[in-house]
Amino acid sequence: MTGPKRPAKKSATKQPASRRGGAKSARELSKVGPSRPGGPSKDRRSAEGRSGAKASDARQTARPTASGLGGAGHTDTRQARDNYQDDPRRPGQGPGRPKSGETQSRTTGSRGSGFRGGSFKGTAPKKTGPRGAAIGVDLAAPAPETVFRDLDGAEQRFPDSNLKRVAARLLGDRHKPWRYRPFPFPLFTDKGQEQTFYFDFYVYDNMDMILKLILVAPRESAEVWDKVGRFKRQYPMYSYELWTPDKLAQLQKPRTQLNF
Repeated sequence: MTGPKRPAKKSATKQPASRRGGAKSARELSKVGPSRPGGPSKDRRSAEGRSGAKASDARQTARPTASGLGGAGHTDTRQARDNYQDDPRRPGQGPGRPKSGETQSRTTGSRGSGFRGGSFKGTAPKKTGPRGAAIGVDLAAPAPETVFRDLDGAEQRFPDSNLKRVAARLLGDRHKPWRYRPFPFPLFTDKGQEQTFYFDFYVYDNMDMILKLILVAPRESAEVWDKVGRFKRQYPMYSYELWTPDKLAQLQKPRTQLNF
């Protein structure tokens, strides 16, 4: 005899072990992998490791070395900015321009040290002498009050010119009659203008003819040679000489002939 049937119990839907808090199956473990409580996952550790390596490389790159360069050849921006403020330079130039204060201090220091200790060497003072004197040549000129006599017996003095006194003494010692600037020579320029040109000593022969014209000059110059060249073109019949301090020093030597 059978009694009334009991209603069948609904079977509960089986849930994965991971949701029920139980052990995970081998299939789930192969997909997810075992986890450690309280620690980061494998993916997170690998990501942090890569980011940490990049950060350390960046710090190493930015770290300046002794020469101001990083490990990868880059210059630290702060270091470069400080160097530029201390010593500004332009591309293709040497050391930067010193500041105004430094320039003044250097100039003042060099001059000051030179004047105090005598280490600063300035330009040597130029040698000066009387008008017409030969600089660097010892001519042993007669005294300024010396009196000379020309061809006519007239007295001639040259107190302001050592060179003319030496020339007059040479002519007197060689028995050469002379006159001092007896007349001028007119010279015509390229523009047709007339100029007056004097030689200093006019030497004569025994027929009272001009034998030699002598021009005494402290040095050879373009102006002197311009006038002498113009004279030579316009008066080729006259012979002349230019007596400079060197020429007079040679003529003062013993047994030296005038050759006229």
